[in-house]
Amino acid sequence: MKRHLLVLLLSILTVPVFPQTAPAAVRLDPSAAVLELAGAQEPLDPATFIRTALVFSGVSEEQLAESEAQIQTHIKELREQLREVTDPREQAEAALAYMHEEMLSRYDERQTGVDVLLARGSYNCVSSGVVYATLLKSLALRVWGVRTSDHAFCRVQAGDQAFDVETTSPFGFDPGTRKEFTDNFGRVTGYSYVPPSNYRDRRDIGEKELLGLILFNRTAFASERRDYLGAVPPAVDAYALLENEESRERLITSLLNLASWGGMSGRFGEALEFLDQAAERYGDDRLDALRRDLMHNWVLSLIQKGSFVEAERLLDTHRSGGPLIEREWKELTVYLYQVRAQKLAPGDYGGAARLILEGLNKVGSDRGLAKSYEVYIHNSVVTLVRNELYDEALAVLEEALLQLPASGVLLKDRSMVLEASARR
Repeated sequence: MKRHLLVLLLSILTVPVFPQTAPAAVRLDPSAAVLELAGAQEPLDPATFIRTALVFSGVSEEQLAESEAQIQTHIKELREQLREVTDPREQAEAALAYMHEEMLSRYDERQTGVDVLLARGSYNCVSSGVVYATLLKSLALRVWGVRTSDHAFCRVQAGDQAFDVETTSPFGFDPGTRKEFTDNFGRVTGYSYVPPSNYRDRRDIGEKELLGLILFNRTAFASERRDYLGAVPPAVDAYALLENEESRERLITSLLNLASWGGMSGRFGEALEFLDQAAERYGDDRLDALRRDLMHNWVLSLIQKGSFVEAERLLDTHRSGGPLIEREWKELTVYLYQVRAQKLAPGDYGGAARLILEGLNKVGSDRGLAKSYEVYIHNSVVTLVRNELYDEALAVLEEALLQLPASGVLLKDRSMVLEASARR
């Protein structure tokens, strides 16, 4: 029997050890912060915006006050510097310069946490964009996000005009007009510069979706690290916040990856318990399909280990209305009895035949089991004849022909036994 393959949605080069935390314990309900934010109207007030950014970055309740104090210190210093500046464009441009001079030190494509930016100055386009938006909101300037297929930046309303701001570069204000930005962009971020107005798939996003990019990145980067437990909660929150196709796909992917990882690690029961919860909460055909594959592989693994009683109990428990459909239940049950009989046959062909007959009585008509029954009866008869136990051989054949009356092999064996018995 061929083992079903569990296909991960992310490429895995090695199979890591499954974490001690059970997957069923992972959070599948949105956090309180997400539920609160989902009902809020934009523009968000600066305090809510930065607190949410920190929570989405994974900051604990105990560390929130310290991180919030850090950003408030920067806001105070920026306001002090801009005390005499009233022009919105000058304020927005000065805020970008301040951020790069006082807050940012090293670009890291995977550093999406606002708390890490505040603590170490390490940043990417999302974390720098969120912090820049926080600074501008504290100046009462309107700011929002812009997304492309692999990038994000900000756009700010300054008077009658709106300007793009590439927050990863100190020269990123209105970058299409800045030669120094063009020269600097690739060196800072590792990307080739494309004028923002030329992005084919650029689209404006609101403050909530800008914050949601933190969650998207956390899910993606956790999966790259094979931290499939850590990838699920931010995916859950992103879907609860945005409720769009992209956030749902990211969520389902994270659920499938964690459950698949459990199966690959041999922790089938935990993986299935997690999938049951996930399917109940976020019903999806792909989750149901993986449940069937995991159950299939669990049964196979038990059979291959020789845990036949446990495998049969598992099969019968999930025969109907569960992960195993009837056809697959029969296929696996047939395989179970075939393997059991093969192990028994070398020393006891009769016992192997009786075991196969038990399987036939359980699953009903099956060509494979019938053929095995025929073979084991034949081998048993041959053994008895060699020992000149003709009456016993005939008794075995007569009983077997009640099960397979049209078997050419068994009818031929009966003729052979009768002839051999007559020559005694």
